[in-house]
Amino acid sequence: MKMNKSKTKVMMEKRHINICQQHSDRDNQIQRRITAGWTAFAKHREISMKRQVYNSCILPAMTYGAETWAPATQANNNLAAAQTDIERSILNITYRDRKSNIWVKEKTKVTDVMERVRRREWTWAGHVSRIRDNRWTLRITIWTPYKRKRS
Repeated sequence: MKMNKSKTKVMMEKRHINICQQHSDRDNQIQRRITAGWTAFAKHREISMKRQVYNSCILPAMTYGAETWAPATQANNNLAAAQTDIERSILNITYRDRKSNIWVKEKTKVTDVMERVRRREWTWAGHVSRIRDNRWTLRITIWTPYKRKRS
């Protein structure tokens, strides 16, 4: 097998889900998920039923891989803020219109992103807890590294 080095591209940023990830990688992944949510929303902006588009396209794009995220307050705040921005965009209002976030949530009636993340985490925890054989999913979940903290 021969490889043409002039045609070969170097991948600078991996986009797969890594179970044993560092905090900076997790933050980058969450930022990519937020960007994916905005991208999905921008594609479907003309659709009059924006709530269904949000629940079926944007929310899954934002929460993809949420089962493996380590809980972090800042990451949760970023996801909630992105959802609020999208909801305001759905209603075509800005902060200058002086509408509270509670009012916005009552009007849009979309699924809460943090509730969805928590549900996915618990669903994944249920799957892992029911594993009875020696799969890598269970082994890496209960694994403790030697002489250092688990990040």
